[in-house]
Amino acid sequence: MSSLMKREYALLLQKYFESRFELIDQELKNALTFEDKYATELKKAIYEAVIPGGKRWRPLLLLSMFEMLTGFKKHRTFPDALKSSVAIELLHNGAIVHDDLPSVMNRTQRRGQPALHIKYGNAIAILAADALYSLAYEIISELKNPEQSLEAIRILSNATKSYGMIGGQVVALSSRHKVMKINTLNYIDMKKVGSLLQASADIACLLSRADEETHQVMRAYALNLGIAYQMIEDIEADYSRGSEGLDEEYVPVSKASYTALLGFDKARKTVENMLADSAKMLKPYPNNSVLLEFVAMIKERLP
Repeated sequence: MSSLMKREYALLLQKYFESRFELIDQELKNALTFEDKYATELKKAIYEAVIPGGKRWRPLLLLSMFEMLTGFKKHRTFPDALKSSVAIELLHNGAIVHDDLPSVMNRTQRRGQPALHIKYGNAIAILAADALYSLAYEIISELKNPEQSLEAIRILSNATKSYGMIGGQVVALSSRHKVMKINTLNYIDMKKVGSLLQASADIACLLSRADEETHQVMRAYALNLGIAYQMIEDIEADYSRGSEGLDEEYVPVSKASYTALLGFDKARKTVENMLADSAKMLKPYPNNSVLLEFVAMIKERLP
């Protein structure tokens, strides 16, 4: 591929992500527009928990996976995929609000701003997160096909219950004052990070009517990306660069991280292997450029 073609290709991918990001954000704003005049402070807190948000990684993954599986055509169920992506993002942001609470992870900052409980108090923050969960299930119940809607509700329930995202948070809390083992850390991230990513893959496959083999491949791909991303976050957070750069020795600052448990070189190699596996998974599928770009974007962050 010539350098000109590469630039054009990169621009097309950038436009794709920008357009889908805008679609998701607009749908989120529509979902968070409340017409009645009551509970004003709660509604402000609900809105600010989501807007402006983060990278919208989960909804973007759902949409791009759905579009890959349907050939990037104007598919009749695209509006349902968009609704589902919004529901996933609402659940994710509700979980973040709960996660930040003093009784859970006790974070005071989120996305460069005071955490919701700092600004509105613990009670409003808890209620805002609960409202986001409720709204997510209301939206997912509106899919056009009742059978698909019911299955999507089941998928989200499984992803968030005590064997999913919430269960991962409980294990993370119970492990805070213990010596962390690699299997425990893997389990926490599979649940806290991976559950909603795999739910995104599940719903994308459900709406595109993908076969079971494709479904399992997409689940594995989504989980791989999530764990790789989390490992890179650990590498970035736990190692400080020496004055000579990457050749200097890295010093871990946390005992509950992949870098502390595996060492920098092994952690980095594991990430590289996971991302390479993710790219290989996509080889049999046409129109895989967007999902391959997810792999490339994560790899770019690797120190």
